Amino acid sequence: MDFAITLNQTMSDLTSRLISMPNDKLYMYGGLFALMFLVIVMSSGRENNSQEKDRVLPPVVSHTVPILGQAVAFGVQPVKFLQKQEQQHGDCFTFTMMGRKITAVLNPDGNHFLFNVKLADATAEGAYDKLTVPVFGDEVVYDVDNAVFMQQKKFIKDALTTDAFKSYVPIIMEETRAFFKEWPNKSAQHELFPDMAELTIRTASHCLLGKEIRQQLHSNVAKLYHDLDQGFQPINVFFKWLPLPAYFARDRANKIMTETFLKILQERRKREDFENKDILQSLMEGVYRDGTKMSDKAIAHMLIAALMAGQHTSSTTVSWIIFELANNPHVIDEILKEQSEVLTGKPDTPPHELPDFTYEELRKFTYLDGVMKESLRLHPPIHTIMRLVMRDVKYKGYTIPAGHFIAGSPAVSQMDPARFPDPEKFDPTRFTASADEGSAEWTINGVDIAQKSARSNFLPFGAGRHRCIGEAFAYVQIKTIIALFVREFRHQLMKDAEGKNIFPPMDFTCLIVMPKKPSYIAFERREEFVKKDQ
Repeated sequence: MDFAITLNQTMSDLTSRLISMPNDKLYMYGGLFALMFLVIVMSSGRENNSQEKDRVLPPVVSHTVPILGQAVAFGVQPVKFLQKQEQQHGDCFTFTMMGRKITAVLNPDGNHFLFNVKLADATAEGAYDKLTVPVFGDEVVYDVDNAVFMQQKKFIKDALTTDAFKSYVPIIMEETRAFFKEWPNKSAQHELFPDMAELTIRTASHCLLGKEIRQQLHSNVAKLYHDLDQGFQPINVFFKWLPLPAYFARDRANKIMTETFLKILQERRKREDFENKDILQSLMEGVYRDGTKMSDKAIAHMLIAALMAGQHTSSTTVSWIIFELANNPHVIDEILKEQSEVLTGKPDTPPHELPDFTYEELRKFTYLDGVMKESLRLHPPIHTIMRLVMRDVKYKGYTIPAGHFIAGSPAVSQMDPARFPDPEKFDPTRFTASADEGSAEWTINGVDIAQKSARSNFLPFGAGRHRCIGEAFAYVQIKTIIALFVREFRHQLMKDAEGKNIFPPMDFTCLIVMPKKPSYIAFERREEFVKKDQ
């Protein structure tokens, strides 16, 4: 899993914390702030000897404030900043943020380079270990060698079979309907994202981790995962731990979740009749190439990582889809029409009369596929992906020196007007064109969930060795939730004083790009569903 690192946000994040603190704590945390700034200043002088005559460095974006560099411009609107610099410097350039040298590589060629760069040249571990290890725990993901992490990912992937997906659809439908019953029949103002975060945890835990885990994950788990989520803040790029409330809450949540999973794992080991191979079982049975197995602690930490990775992207994507549907109500009509045609053979079956669907039928909801892809294109959960350069690397004739960060941004290529005309428009039909119009780019082995290579404009789930292994599950989970939501509810955006729709802006101050808080919708349960519940 990759996380955008906007290093400049670290300073603003810590500054906001200091401003809100009582005076008696301000001096202590002010000292931490000063120490952090000193570290940045000192590191800014550690420039590789990259001015040798045989090297050609990428164009440099000028700045007027030393150390700070382009931190503000990138932090406020990173995609627009990268697009602007591309127009002036081309698709490879270097800029400074808080003393760090960031070299951007953009568009399909840049995507291909970033996702396939040799491990000896640039690593994700070097960019993300301080960020992920305290949240997930040790012995997994970026706390181990890449070869070990790839084997851990394979253990999980082995559980994601077609038979498993077939069993997931009714589970997700059951969990989603039960969750919607907890909502009122009508709401004039409803904050969407927190509920979608909890719903995705419920569905993912039940499907991927087993019924016994789901039964122990009540609403308090959403709070624990919120606390874990606070570990994904820009300040954590530099510091694994500081005496701040968010760090205490993060560590407490990790401890509780680890103990919970260890207890479930021990109970599972006592059973000899377990037949379903969920992720927990796959991790327990998995054997490394050297003949060893994962420790129980590593399994518990991998469960935290697996559940959290899916919760991040799915809850964000579900929320953005619902907002886009409220802003484009004609798309809802098309979604319902498609369900009716696939499930009943008629285009106008009322929503409350639509039957349940199977995994095979869900795959036939191709327009809904387009809705999800178009939302991911406009609102990618991760806008920038980083690698730490370990040794000088060449790209298009330029030398990117060791110590720099490489920054790729599929978010930029997904807004390319040459590939996506009128790129800011929400148009699901971009992904439902006939084969003659280019839809072959979106199909692999008959499964329309991915692209042929990293040299693509559209990579919402990454590519190469770091591609998200939960991509296929995300389509099953998100499509099922949206299919049921539009059946049961009518919804709309909130209005401003002039009666115009309020569409939430993207919040780039977080590492996962969520709707800026607070972001509300108004909804009403369809009358037929109200009667069914009475």
